[in-house]
Amino acid sequence: MEQPDLRTAAVVLRPRSISSLLLTCEHASKRLPAGIPVSRLERKTLASHHGIDIGAWTLTREIASRLSATALGGRFSRLWIDLNRAIDDPELIRSQAEGTGLGWNLNLSRRERDLRIKTVHDRYHAGIDYQVLRRLDRNVRPFLLSIHSFTDRFNGRHRDFDCGVLYHRDGSQARVLAAALREEDLAVRYNAPYSGKLGMMYAIHRHGAAYRLPCLELEVNQNRIDSRNKVLGLAPAISRAIGRLLDS
Repeated sequence: MEQPDLRTAAVVLRPRSISSLLLTCEHASKRLPAGIPVSRLERKTLASHHGIDIGAWTLTREIASRLSATALGGRFSRLWIDLNRAIDDPELIRSQAEGTGLGWNLNLSRRERDLRIKTVHDRYHAGIDYQVLRRLDRNVRPFLLSIHSFTDRFNGRHRDFDCGVLYHRDGSQARVLAAALREEDLAVRYNAPYSGKLGMMYAIHRHGAAYRLPCLELEVNQNRIDSRNKVLGLAPAISRAIGRLLDS
C-alpha cells in the first residue's frame, strides 16, 4: 500500500495513528496556490463562507487532539476545487460566487481542469483511502466523520440551531450522535442545513460506501466557532458527544 503524495492536496494530522475515528475537513482553507493573482473583492470572497468553512478546521484540530484521531484537511479553498463535490458536479470548479467572478477559474482549459482534479481532488481522496486501508489492514474498522460549518444566515433566512447531523444510510448512528450533542445542550437537526441523502456529504459518503463503513457529516453553525476562543469553548462538548458515539 503506497502512501499518496498529498503535498498539493491535504494537511494530515497524526498520519501514523490507527485511531478508530477518522476525521476529514474538506473546506479547511481559504488559500490558493502560490502565484495566483487575487483582487481585493476576490480575496474577500475567499475569506467568506463561499471560500472556506469558517472555524471548521480549527474545530477539527481540537477534536483530533482530544480524541487522538487522524484528521485530513483540504489544503486549498473550495473555490479552487471543491473536495466535497463529485468531478462531474457543475460546482466542482465555480466561475463565480454570489456574482463575484473568480479569475483563476475563468476560461479554464480542459487540460488545466484535469490537472487540478488529478493533483488536488484525486490525491485528497486517495489520502482518505490510504488512512482507511491502514486501519482495515490492522483489523480496525474506523468511523468516518466529516466536519463542516454553515453560515447562520442564508438567502435571508436565519438558521437558529447549533449543529446539523448529515447522514445518508447511517440513520442509527446519526441518532446516537444527535442525542449525545443534545445532552451537551446543543440544538441539533438532522440533514440540515443540507441533506446527506441528496448528495451533500459526497466526500465522506464516497469512502463510507466504498468500504462499507459508518460515516456522518457534522455541520456546525459558524457563529459558534468563528474565533479560536469560541472553538475552545465548544470543542470539549462536541468531543464528548463523538466519544459517546464511538462507545455506542
